[in-house]
Amino acid sequence: MRRIALFLQAMRLRAMACLLACAALTLADAAFAAEQVVSVPVANGATISYLLTQQDASAPQWVLVMFPGGEGELQLSQSADGAIRLAEQGNFLVRTRTLFAVDGFATAIVDAPSDQPGGYSDEFRASPRHAQDLERVAADLRQRFPSAKLVLIGTSRGTISSAFVGRALPDVWDAVVHTSTLSSPSRGQALPLAEFDYGSIRPRQLFVHHEDDGCFLCSYHAAQQIAAGHDFITARGGMAHGNPCNAKGHHGFYGQDQAVVAAIKAWIVGGAWPKEVD
Repeated sequence: MRRIALFLQAMRLRAMACLLACAALTLADAAFAAEQVVSVPVANGATISYLLTQQDASAPQWVLVMFPGGEGELQLSQSADGAIRLAEQGNFLVRTRTLFAVDGFATAIVDAPSDQPGGYSDEFRASPRHAQDLERVAADLRQRFPSAKLVLIGTSRGTISSAFVGRALPDVWDAVVHTSTLSSPSRGQALPLAEFDYGSIRPRQLFVHHEDDGCFLCSYHAAQQIAAGHDFITARGGMAHGNPCNAKGHHGFYGQDQAVVAAIKAWIVGGAWPKEVD
């Protein structure tokens, strides 16, 4: 009888734990139910969209304007019932947006403009037009959140954007963060960053790089060299699967989302931040 009673008690506790877990997931989904796609008019009659993610309706202290890698073509859309359509969901910045968007933070993940079929080329990311588009996005965010500070974040090929837009709009950004920087341009790729002067970016900068990033465009040692004089976080450990230039590897900090996000946010707010993440 005692064994039966203990068994039933264990089953009740397990059921309660499952209910609590489901409730937590429901609350988390509800907290981010206000996620929305915002479209902003830009040059030549085109538009540029961004995905705004907030934990709740309160005004954030920080808005992180994010550029994923690849061609940056997110194909953002929102249906009448509020459902979000979003490509590149495995990308580091895309998949971690809800981790970033808590404790006074919001995120704005920027899509490619409507007049750039196929997404961003490296040359467009380095162009004055790209900076002009982001100036429009920043103005829209300022109107929504007048007291918030804006931080520009790029990952992988998005670091071409964080470099050139960070330099072109020095009065817009409180800080610029480069993660998995294209530190070793080669094979005709990432050429706008060849010889780029990161010292010409006026806002404070943070570089975050995995020491075992296997992408041929993202040498860890080259990243250390170009980041000289700026803050740097080294990631170690995690998991790696498939193409070393994709997000499910060290290039995308796979398996380390929470630790890397926490380190970046600590740096942004000016608190104690780790120089290494394991």
